[in-house]
Amino acid sequence: MLPGRGDALKRFRYAAALSAPAYLLALFLLRERIPGGLPLLLLTGIGPVAAAYFLVAYLLARKRDDRVPDLLPLLAWGGTAAMELHAFVPQVARTGVVPAALFFGIALKFPPTLSIPAIVCANAWLAAVPGPIEIEIYHTSAMALVAGAAGVAVRGWHRKSGREGNGVQEAVARSRALVLPWENTENGGFPATGEMTEESSLLRREVELKDGIRQALDRLLGLTGASHVAYVARSGSPGSVLHEGFLLSRGSPVSREISLPDTYVPVREATVFGKPFLEVGPGAMRNPPWKSGPGSAPGGVAAVPVFRKGVVEGVLIAIRDEEGPWRDPVIPAMELAAHFVGRDIERMRELHQGDRYFLRGEWYHKMVRKMAEVGTDGDHEPGGGVHSRREMVYAETAEQLRRQVDADRVLLVESGEDPRNGRVAWVLSSEGGGPGQEGYDPLGDSYVGWVIRTGTQRIFPGTGGPPRSQGVLPGSWEKEGERSFLVLPVEGRVGFRGALVCAHPQEKRFRKRHAEIARDITRVMQLGLSHVERLESLTKKATTDGLTGLTNRKAFLERLAADLARLDGRHPCGVVMMDIDHFKGVNDTYGHPFGDEVLRGVASVLGKGVRKGDTAGRYGGEEFVLYLHMANTEQAREGAERFRRKIRQIRFTHAGREISVTASFGVACAPHHGDGVEELLKHADEALYLSKQRGRDRVTVFPG
Repeated sequence: MLPGRGDALKRFRYAAALSAPAYLLALFLLRERIPGGLPLLLLTGIGPVAAAYFLVAYLLARKRDDRVPDLLPLLAWGGTAAMELHAFVPQVARTGVVPAALFFGIALKFPPTLSIPAIVCANAWLAAVPGPIEIEIYHTSAMALVAGAAGVAVRGWHRKSGREGNGVQEAVARSRALVLPWENTENGGFPATGEMTEESSLLRREVELKDGIRQALDRLLGLTGASHVAYVARSGSPGSVLHEGFLLSRGSPVSREISLPDTYVPVREATVFGKPFLEVGPGAMRNPPWKSGPGSAPGGVAAVPVFRKGVVEGVLIAIRDEEGPWRDPVIPAMELAAHFVGRDIERMRELHQGDRYFLRGEWYHKMVRKMAEVGTDGDHEPGGGVHSRREMVYAETAEQLRRQVDADRVLLVESGEDPRNGRVAWVLSSEGGGPGQEGYDPLGDSYVGWVIRTGTQRIFPGTGGPPRSQGVLPGSWEKEGERSFLVLPVEGRVGFRGALVCAHPQEKRFRKRHAEIARDITRVMQLGLSHVERLESLTKKATTDGLTGLTNRKAFLERLAADLARLDGRHPCGVVMMDIDHFKGVNDTYGHPFGDEVLRGVASVLGKGVRKGDTAGRYGGEEFVLYLHMANTEQAREGAERFRRKIRQIRFTHAGREISVTASFGVACAPHHGDGVEELLKHADEALYLSKQRGRDRVTVFPG
């Protein structure tokens, strides 16, 4: 991107959108001073002209590979033109169609905080510029209420069902695959691992098919007496006007690649009309396949279509340099060769399809088994930078993507609540893999942000051409040397929402079939994440106290035992027992519901106050327990004292009066006061008992 170009485009976009209401205001103020005639006609014509301009710009941007379509100026000026049409054309005003469609669209497109003020302003303008129909004011106001309310209701229903924006547009976006110029099949050999994948299977079948076609061409040279024979098929690039293939010449054992335009008459006759082409003498001289070299002044040209299931798959071409008639029967011989080539194409595709089913089933079942193992392996660190069940799913997904798509780098980009922000949840490359940053970064004008917002996949081949106005990735995520990109949206109500990005330094690396493989892998990933969320929910229920939300007694003791074993007496840690003073009196005086409120309030202070790595739990009744990681005796005492002061500051309201409570604390630290769970808890409890004996609302460190 040129320096400052993106900022200039952004400023132009917002300026163009903001100029629409300014234009309407000017039109309202000047309409009395310019009652009619050519000046008013020119002034009112600005809106429709601007709307038409931005409509054309939007349609052209949708067809370009280096632009993201910009809808904001089109919406602003399209609405402006519609409002003018309503105000100055009585026949349109009588129908009320403009406010109905406009207000419904505004409420559907924008959230209520924006749509309601916009509807009010538009309604006021239409009412203030009614033209010759006064009753239009009532129609417009009614339409504003009905259409706006309907739009808000539909938008709310879409949000509730997990969908943003217009459902029809989203469905179209999800089904559309915008693929930038397609790559050829000469993209290297098999994966470095030697493991069979769908990609390596296709390469192998393509090599076998080319060998078979070369053998057919070699035989065709002898049968027809041609100087050159070739097989060409339409280029896979969307919108391409070329046929590509390879050519064999008499006396040369090596084939070479060729390309011919669709306008080449023999190719056009064979592909468009599906019939053979034959010319000799002057007619052949008018159809040279290339401008110079052998075959550029042919004495004869023949072409025959290659059919597969009734569809023209490619074209066999034969060229004679010598003058004179063809060796008979040239067309029957070429049709026979075309029959065998078509049969080979069908056979190789069936073999590849079988490979795909086998390999896809193999990695699919492997991934499913991996996801099932998450429940048993997610409670410890299995290595490789993986620390949680969710990260285990990410790691397996990225590994399968890199293997099956043969990508150099894989990024799982998770979008935030605002789809304009995202973070790299997991990245895998030849240097290794692991989680990205925890915070979310603005996606800006990058294509990955556009893919997330629109649900439309993109494939970038990395070939030369005009520079893109947007980068594929935000600048901080880019890696030098990467040229080809596959960017695929990942949508789901649960699990993961965002996009996956496959990158490779080689040009023209990814195809639509890679996107299909990647989409299947992400579906399995979503199943795994759904399994993880279910396990996390069950784990939370099993380890959390239902009333306070803190860790329950069983889970706390397990955590304490695990950490003591890991520290092994080499580092200190603290255990704090805490008891709410006179809690029985609180229950007896104010009732158990108020007592539960007191427990929740104290638990909230403990849960929010512990450091990362510490644990707060409910031990039972009004007793709570804290584990302070890597805290010596003095640090544990200071921590308990801090909690004691915070609990004193809590104010509970009951029947119009404020009530406060206090708490007593007992502290024991490992390894000074014991190395085992029971010993530490016993000593902390004895210190707590001493705090109560000494008047409560205090902290006591064992042995007191």
